[in-house]
Amino acid sequence: MQAGEFRADLYYRINVVCIQLPPLRERREDIPAMATHFLERFNRENSRNTQFSPAAMRLLTSCYWPGNVRELENCVERTATMAQDGVISELAFPCNANRCLTQVLHHVDREDAVRPLRLTDIPIREVPMAAPAPEAATTLPTAAPVADTPALVDDGKPEGEHERLIWAMERCGWVQAKAARLLKISPRQMGYALQKNGIEVRKF
Repeated sequence: MQAGEFRADLYYRINVVCIQLPPLRERREDIPAMATHFLERFNRENSRNTQFSPAAMRLLTSCYWPGNVRELENCVERTATMAQDGVISELAFPCNANRCLTQVLHHVDREDAVRPLRLTDIPIREVPMAAPAPEAATTLPTAAPVADTPALVDDGKPEGEHERLIWAMERCGWVQAKAARLLKISPRQMGYALQKNGIEVRKF
């Protein structure tokens, strides 16, 4: 439209609803149902009866997934193909042997790629069906203030929301999930704060 190559009136006719879909790592409550669907499809197509162990589902739910749904689908299919028995354990995934391409290609530390102990609030059952997660708060918690008001002098962080966000992202190598933990907020809150302050995430 800005280049004069598309009619503005036509654009406004067809642009009715715009859906912003967050990355998979910011809606982890969807992962168990998706992983189960992909595994059931694999079983039907290959006459198998493979299942995830609860620990394996917790590992899938805690992964970083920069490739989003396609990466999850391929991971499930690859692991199910190589499974030796009917139950896929957490040890069957390549990340446990440092063979995960996600960690190599996206410079994700193991702490960021797999954090099962940090997800004890996500219920995992034998037939995993994730309950809808409560809507994330749009305000930043007071435990780690990221606000426009001056911060405490002795907390070691810069004053002002914009400065704190830049400080956290630079310290964490511009890994958004890691910076969110540093500021003690959720990844979704971090994404909202970056967008609100007009901070573009750097790609390496």
